[in-house]
Amino acid sequence: MHNQTPANAEFRIIIIDDNPEIHHDFIKILTNSPSSSLSSLKQQIFSQTIDQIALPQFQIDTASQGKEGYERIADAIKQGKPYALAFVDIRMPPGWDGIETIKHIWELDKTIQIVICTAYSDYSWEETIAQLGRSDNLLILKKPFDFIAVRQLASALTKKWQLFQESKLYTTSLEKRIQERTETIQQSLSRLRATLESSTDGILVIDNNNNVVDFNKKFFSMWGIPERLESEKSFDLFINFFKNELLSPNDFLADILDLKMDPEKIIINTIKFKNERIFEYYSQPQKLDTKTIGRVYSFRDITERAELENKLKYQANHDSLTKLPNRVLLQEVINRSVTECFQSNEIFAILFFDLDRFKLINDSLSHAAGDELLTTLAKRLKSAIRSCDMVARLGGDEFVIVVKNITNEKNVRDIAENLLSIISAPFILENREITITTSIGISFFPKDGKNTDILLRNADAAMYLAKKNGANHYQFYSEDLNRKSLEFLEKEMQLRQAINRNELFLLYQPQMDIKQDKLVAVEALVRWQNPEKGLILPIDFIPLAEETGLIIPIGEWVLKTACAQNKAWQDAGLPPIRVAVNITTQQLNQYNLAEFVKKVLKDTGLKPEYLELELTENSIVSNTASVNTINTLKELGIHIALDDFGTGYSGLSYLKNLRLDRLKIDRSFVKNIQINRGDEVIIQAIITMAHSLNLEVLAEGVETKAQMDFLKNLKCGEIQGFYFNKPLSSSDLEKVLLGNASIIPTKEEA
Repeated sequence: MHNQTPANAEFRIIIIDDNPEIHHDFIKILTNSPSSSLSSLKQQIFSQTIDQIALPQFQIDTASQGKEGYERIADAIKQGKPYALAFVDIRMPPGWDGIETIKHIWELDKTIQIVICTAYSDYSWEETIAQLGRSDNLLILKKPFDFIAVRQLASALTKKWQLFQESKLYTTSLEKRIQERTETIQQSLSRLRATLESSTDGILVIDNNNNVVDFNKKFFSMWGIPERLESEKSFDLFINFFKNELLSPNDFLADILDLKMDPEKIIINTIKFKNERIFEYYSQPQKLDTKTIGRVYSFRDITERAELENKLKYQANHDSLTKLPNRVLLQEVINRSVTECFQSNEIFAILFFDLDRFKLINDSLSHAAGDELLTTLAKRLKSAIRSCDMVARLGGDEFVIVVKNITNEKNVRDIAENLLSIISAPFILENREITITTSIGISFFPKDGKNTDILLRNADAAMYLAKKNGANHYQFYSEDLNRKSLEFLEKEMQLRQAINRNELFLLYQPQMDIKQDKLVAVEALVRWQNPEKGLILPIDFIPLAEETGLIIPIGEWVLKTACAQNKAWQDAGLPPIRVAVNITTQQLNQYNLAEFVKKVLKDTGLKPEYLELELTENSIVSNTASVNTINTLKELGIHIALDDFGTGYSGLSYLKNLRLDRLKIDRSFVKNIQINRGDEVIIQAIITMAHSLNLEVLAEGVETKAQMDFLKNLKCGEIQGFYFNKPLSSSDLEKVLLGNASIIPTKEEA
């Protein structure tokens, strides 16, 4: 038997994975001690308030192969310092795979908690159970890992292991106490009674004739047993009471019958009550010397622990924002549907869709508005689908619906048309009525694919062509999908003409040094003055530019124009300032971006230190080559800023690899200053982190003095927003720089 683990001791964890980077990631996740501010930050990003979890102290060992891990665990048991938890990779060529490794580990120690780590579908949950048997000591963790989920898993499972060790130790201690009776029966009974009543578990002792020998008061209070049964000695009467309290009594009764048939058996299991409580019970034979004289039952209320485990499972399989199933659960459902429909010779459909203008909702309104739209849409979708179908969020604005029980293509057409109608219904965001559309791609099993990856890929391809054919449209997958529609071509031509006819123009939003109350930079913002439709904001033409590739020439025009204007201001004798230009994901993907920027600076004569390029988190994370491009731009002397910081879906590890100058705090956080304490904590954490990385900080969307004062107290370096001004024309800004005018807001929307 393993030694008891004190509450303040280190828990031993072993990481068995053939990838050393995975070892480093687990060690970093499980040994970091983030500040209270950063912990609050993670709670806010998790989009719900959770109790602060004090991370235990972990001793973490690693192994690159299953057999190596097995040998480490065997040595640990010999030393009397067993491992509480093992994270086991499912694939570790060329040696044992995860399943075989776990089998060998459980031959050594059946109590060790196991988390299978996998990014593949090598084994379904059912296959895993078939290989390893049903066990409460086994969970599956899908890659990529979630920081919070790994920490909560480690905390909960090591605590579970500790509780189990304590339970076994206590039961052994109880048996030892009985065996080591004192010289008098009275002393023995007195000590036993004191032990029973001091236990936090409910304990029941019966003899071989099914008579109740003893119990403690905790047993009666836990079960809510009526007083009339206290004097009863028949265990059968207690069983009859148990049956009326349990949600599924047959499983519990089957265990009791099994123990009668095998008096030497030890069992650990759980039972659920009609009132939703959950007990863990442990039963072992009671022995006098070597003779079995009865049986001891120990009951422990694990309702809170079970709720935490269920919460962790839910979080691992559901999107934290919309509460919809995530990619992990979606793949499981599609895999199961493939198996079921293959056996029954039925068909099902995959509807893959995203929102046509979602990015512009974030850019023009705020990320908070975008999140509100997504949560509202999720509710619409859940209420619209049938009970046999499932809707999942893949991430960002991408969704998938799995449609079952269909007999022909028309069934899916009706569902797709209903989906278009649901999504196109107006949304009210920040007191504005917003209408969005979607593009839907549809694939069928087995016609368009016989596994999950192919079905999703083909539905995605159909969605892409639906998007190219125009908004509010759906497209079935086929080998000869249609080309762009005439309407789409017309819109593209209008935008091309806008570029050629100089219908685009720039406004400049000042950025203020908060300490010196001085204008130090401006951000260039593009607008479209259409001769027929009037002023068109980016939300109405940037999506088209991104879909058609016109975002590249537009971005190049913005960069050239902003640099030329800044050099013209300097040549006019105005105080030199930086000009910030947004770089899109498509521009960042251009192999010659650094050379193009260098040429623009040379052609305009603007020195590199007066140009700042703003990038988004997603554009950097989605493009691994971007780091080299950014470093090349930095070598030119250009400033690099990370825009909308704090709203991305990625981790923060990429920051250490980037040569940044500035983080821009997104306006969605600034807006909630003095309104949402959580957002204030996020702002404080971002500023603290930025300062620790020697980065400057600029806050967007500052509209009130209270917001400015709050940021100033936190030593935020620069701000921009309507509190000082709205975007200005080049002539208006020139007056400000000359000192002939104060910063006056325009009527233009930012």
